[in-house]
Amino acid sequence: MAAEAALAVDERPRAQRKLSRAARLHLIDQLSRWSGSGLALFAGIAIFNGVVIARALPLRAAAWTLILFAALYLCRRYRSAFRRGEAIAAKPFRWRAYHTSSLAVVSAAFGAGAFLLLPGGTPPAAAMQTLASMLAAALIAAALNLAHRPAAAAAGFPAFAAISAASLFAFGLTQFTIVVLAAGLSGAAFIAVASAEAARRAEQRFPRTAIVRREADRRASPAMPAAAKSAIAG
Repeated sequence: MAAEAALAVDERPRAQRKLSRAARLHLIDQLSRWSGSGLALFAGIAIFNGVVIARALPLRAAAWTLILFAALYLCRRYRSAFRRGEAIAAKPFRWRAYHTSSLAVVSAAFGAGAFLLLPGGTPPAAAMQTLASMLAAALIAAALNLAHRPAAAAAGFPAFAAISAASLFAFGLTQFTIVVLAAGLSGAAFIAVASAEAARRAEQRFPRTAIVRREADRRASPAMPAAAKSAIAG
């Protein structure tokens, strides 16, 4: 009965379904594994832009790198403590909240580079290269956090908003700005679909056991001994 109930199709709308605790823990584990690459990508693009593209602006590049790496240090420290199994590992949902909030700070600090590295008089080619690399980094970092949709939004939205505003300020409503907006919206749609698919797979792998118990209780025969009913329900 329990096996049949587990294979039964849940007819409720997806918006009304809730993931089991095991499925959410599975997604948190994926989040802790994948998110480190997104943090490393933020750091790598910041170093590349500061050293290669914005080498004529050492003070601005240094200030941006300092702000970003301070935020990255806090976010990476929480993640490392969780992965090492320290005290925060016993509270995975609290760690996920910490990670999401600190990731929003990292994304905002990263997006600030779109204004710090694009003063008046910057060559258009260098400005476009800076904004394009930053947009790609923000989208990839958001995709690496798709196991938790709020974390993906925290990783991508602040940086995308700053990059779009800087593009509009520097170039106006030109073809390049439209491409930036279209790329960001397309990336957000892809991440939303991929996040829903990850949640669906976690739901299939770790179904809610409460549904199985209720269905087994409902299908149990009234003539079944009380001991057998309690064994099914338990």
